[in-house]
Amino acid sequence: MWDTLHANARPGHWAQRSSATAEVIHAVILLAKAQGLHHITGARYVRVELVWSPGDRRRADEDNLFPLVKVAADALARGRRDLPGLHLVPDDTSEWMGKSARIARPPEPAGLWLHVAVTRD
Repeated sequence: MWDTLHANARPGHWAQRSSATAEVIHAVILLAKAQGLHHITGARYVRVELVWSPGDRRRADEDNLFPLVKVAADALARGRRDLPGLHLVPDDTSEWMGKSARIARPPEPAGLWLHVAVTRD
């Protein structure tokens, strides 16, 4: 999945990207439901931050994470026609959602985290 959904990925077959996108959307929805986010109503704004820790000090660019941030944001918002989202907010535009990405350095262990903050009415 990582080889497909980052900004430096080489263009591959559309089916690979579609499969990776569906996998991320389903995973984000399952994890969000496990945290009880599907019970939230009246969300006015959602802040999404993707944090990646490579586990070492190699050079990395936050911009490369944005294709993955976009897919996660779609999963939390309305989703797509073929892959419905969690519907926390009507859309993932800046009116409803803020998106960011950052690189964490040691001592953080290697991993990928998605932080979600919801502002309600």
